[in-house]
Amino acid sequence: MRTFLTTIIIGILFLSNTPMQAQEGQEAGKILLKGIGGQSKWDSTNYILFTATGSLTEHFQNSRKFLIDMKSGKARFEGKSSDGNNIVSLFNFKTNKLAKFFINGNEVKQTNPETNELFIKINEQFKKDVTFLFLPVLIDQPETKTGEISSTIFNAEKLKSLPFQLKEGLSGEVLFNEETGRIKQFVDKESDTYLVNDYKDIGGGLFLPTTFRNLEDSNKTLLFPTVAAFTEMEETRFSIL
Repeated sequence: MRTFLTTIIIGILFLSNTPMQAQEGQEAGKILLKGIGGQSKWDSTNYILFTATGSLTEHFQNSRKFLIDMKSGKARFEGKSSDGNNIVSLFNFKTNKLAKFFINGNEVKQTNPETNELFIKINEQFKKDVTFLFLPVLIDQPETKTGEISSTIFNAEKLKSLPFQLKEGLSGEVLFNEETGRIKQFVDKESDTYLVNDYKDIGGGLFLPTTFRNLEDSNKTLLFPTVAAFTEMEETRFSIL
């Protein structure tokens, strides 16, 4: 009987804790949004251009460029394959569909197996890059699961720690400054630790983190040397070479 009652009590405590944790996660998400300039700044951004380097890119040479239409999902990739070919891929990141593909200035058919394989790799790299670049925003999404917030000291600074699980699969823990809303450290589920800094104003008062320095393996370090937001963009950037 005692074991049975203990089980019931534990269950009740767990259920009563769950809404509280969800509320704390929501509040933390709002703090992280404050760190990038606020929800309105994010919502008013139409186009984002960024370059990225690092993060163990196997199929492409190190530097890559993406231009994305935040509303429609249209995207443009520019980079070099591992064998030195210049690649331009026009696609939609919301539908995961390829529109056009160019190798060394020549358009190639989408039915080409090599084209399809390269596009899959580009799409995977894009999702990985934007997951890091947009991490403060993604943590605030309704489908993101968050755990219990705790306090910790890092580099003599008092920070809050928030466990999270994104819908797309990335999970781990972020350490952030409660006053500024800036993420200072990210530890993923493989226990890789990233120092996060260099929040940059990419335009219109929107700030994004641009440095994720891996403490265990420098090859996994991810940098965004260029990030810029635009309100207008030539539509041809998403339709022709």
